[in-house]
Amino acid sequence: MSVINSLSDIVDNGLCIGCGICQSIAGKDKIKIEMSPKGRLEPKEIGKLNIDTFEKIKKVCPGAIVEGLPKKEINTNSKHDLIWGYYQSLFYAWSTNEQIRFQSSTGGLLNGLSLYLLETKKVNFILHTAGDPKNPMRSLPKFSYSKDDLLNCESRSRYGPASPLSKFDEALNTNESFAFVGKPCDIAAIRQLAKLDERVDKQCKYLLTLVCGGSTEFTKSQDFIKSFDVKEEDLKEFRYRGYGNPGKMYIKTKEGKEFDKEYNSFWGEESTWRVHFRCKICPDAIGECSDIAALDTWRGGSPKGEDEGFNAAIIRTQKGTELLNDAIKSGYIKKGDDLNIEDINDFQPHQVNKKRAVYARHLGMKNKNLPTISTDGLRIKELYDLNTKEFNLKEEEGIVSRVKKI
Repeated sequence: MSVINSLSDIVDNGLCIGCGICQSIAGKDKIKIEMSPKGRLEPKEIGKLNIDTFEKIKKVCPGAIVEGLPKKEINTNSKHDLIWGYYQSLFYAWSTNEQIRFQSSTGGLLNGLSLYLLETKKVNFILHTAGDPKNPMRSLPKFSYSKDDLLNCESRSRYGPASPLSKFDEALNTNESFAFVGKPCDIAAIRQLAKLDERVDKQCKYLLTLVCGGSTEFTKSQDFIKSFDVKEEDLKEFRYRGYGNPGKMYIKTKEGKEFDKEYNSFWGEESTWRVHFRCKICPDAIGECSDIAALDTWRGGSPKGEDEGFNAAIIRTQKGTELLNDAIKSGYIKKGDDLNIEDINDFQPHQVNKKRAVYARHLGMKNKNLPTISTDGLRIKELYDLNTKEFNLKEEEGIVSRVKKI
């Protein structure tokens, strides 16, 4: 079976990332996003989908299709790299708001830009992911209309499952302008939806993302609190990082007990990350079709200690360039030194390796007659052709062994 004919083909073959766009398209009476026993947010059909609705989902779902930056966003200012795609500029950047910078995962670039957009009324609200105030280990889509909305929630990196696009229909139905902050796969889905719904480009003014290391299964967080003999219902606070860069994994119980773990200690070797299978075959974890992508700036790919927090910014579109320049001029964002592609490679060696490997991984699935993600404009075949035969074969065989564990 190499063709996607149903929602279960996407879910059962590990192609679903739980973004929620299918619920947004079909409606809550047809699809509901729920946590699976394996710790993944997945769609459950609670009403029969008609053919037209499923075909629309298939044209948008990032488990079925992911494409590069739309041609209309490429201009004479655009540069191009085989790994990193189109971009207009690269430089260090961080929020000038000390609270945002300290509490955020790195330098607070995306929250700083969000604050600028709200306070200058360039958008009415920000649609993003935040911690569930009632269940702080879980995430919810959030509409932030003010600085208080933005800062008084766990809106820094949420490494666990999240479905921000489950509310995308509600965002469009407000008839208000907004910016979206989310994962690259979320952005990819929005770009595809824009081809089918003209409201997307009219209302969703900015697409902001992070260079993504993958979304972990909920069991990773569950095991963390279990190591301290804490139950989820006892939690008052839960954060993956922040309050420094990178900050610590931290929990606080309703009784006031506090526990934490060093960033590197929590994540450890890649084999222990427990990221979704979909993340292992992700053709775009670097936000190629966003306006701006923010990333960590640790030489060699991992932190050597704490620092003040410095993002790197990959500005991909003219709209992104104008937004960041305006935010810098208005004092919301501080621009640091310019960067080059070699710097970005050094900060993100994991992404370089995955981009080189992903076509072989897709090929391994196809060779087993399994469906995989349709891609265009992401250069993954060109990178495959530059690899050694040994590298490609290892990746093809490796992904097949992972498929068995879905």
